[in-house]
Amino acid sequence: MVGIHAVWWRASCLLLITVLPWAKLLAAPPAGSLALIQERGTPLPSGRVTGGTQVPLERAEGGDTPVLTFHSDHGSVRLLLDTGAASAMVSPALVRRLGLESRPLSRDQFSLAGGGDTCAHRPLSKTRLPELRLTAGTSQRLSLRLQGVQAFVLPVVALPQGIDGVLGAATLKQVPFGVDPHKGRVFFGGPALQWRMQMPPRPDVIPLLWRRGVPLGGIRVRSGSDGKIKQWNCLIDTGAEGLFLPPEVAAQLRPLGTGQAARLVGVCGQQQVWRQRLMGIGMGPQAPPIQTHEAILTTNPVFALLGVEAIVGQELLRFRGQLWRLDTHPPRLELW
Repeated sequence: MVGIHAVWWRASCLLLITVLPWAKLLAAPPAGSLALIQERGTPLPSGRVTGGTQVPLERAEGGDTPVLTFHSDHGSVRLLLDTGAASAMVSPALVRRLGLESRPLSRDQFSLAGGGDTCAHRPLSKTRLPELRLTAGTSQRLSLRLQGVQAFVLPVVALPQGIDGVLGAATLKQVPFGVDPHKGRVFFGGPALQWRMQMPPRPDVIPLLWRRGVPLGGIRVRSGSDGKIKQWNCLIDTGAEGLFLPPEVAAQLRPLGTGQAARLVGVCGQQQVWRQRLMGIGMGPQAPPIQTHEAILTTNPVFALLGVEAIVGQELLRFRGQLWRLDTHPPRLELW
């Protein structure tokens, strides 16, 4: 009999007029998350980003999502680097710890949809974060500064331990940033461009486009029935631990081994999902789609609302060097 395991919301897409999620699979390796969509409501101010820095790459406990530890005059703030989140989000515990003011948001003005069916009954508010500084060691010269960032306040109890929220795409699009899993560094601003000059000259370039405030790209897949190569649209989400597919989309690929049932417990309630290893997925224009990856098969409105076949997270990103140019027009992702 296939076992039933718990899946908790974890870092992933926070779509505020856009996507927004967290999830972690307990039992078997941790995987990622699903999305929660804000179908209506005004995006929050993303603040102003200045400076640049490089810091050690820290991963969320039990997963691979990068964690950024900011400093402020009110105390430290630990946020997940989340390209799948259109806006910043923080927990009520952080608001209390830093003594921040928060304002309730009317459910008549903000409509959320995602896994489960209890979102309409969850309180939602917003807050203004203090100036945040991301600094290389004790150097004040090499510092990234965030000023005037507003964030949604959500009672998401299943963020990774020690994490206060997520930093979303609206703020990240103001500066180039890179993730080097081999040297264990994260770069922002000028240091990201300097790091790029040290990398091989011909990366895999993924063209991106914006939809509902988050970056969409493409992956290449090989059909399990006729072997033909197709291009799928996807949300590329540094905050998602896994690879998420609708069941009807996953059926186009070749399954490997026996799948496993799981239960998702998230901000919108519980949802049954299915874990399955699939063959025929590649990321990058030159990547032959022969790799195998574990996917989380689920039904969720995010796929239809974004018009994508997949949510691609750390299952495909964690071993790749990444330069994110969300600050360019059009945006792009370079991979090594």
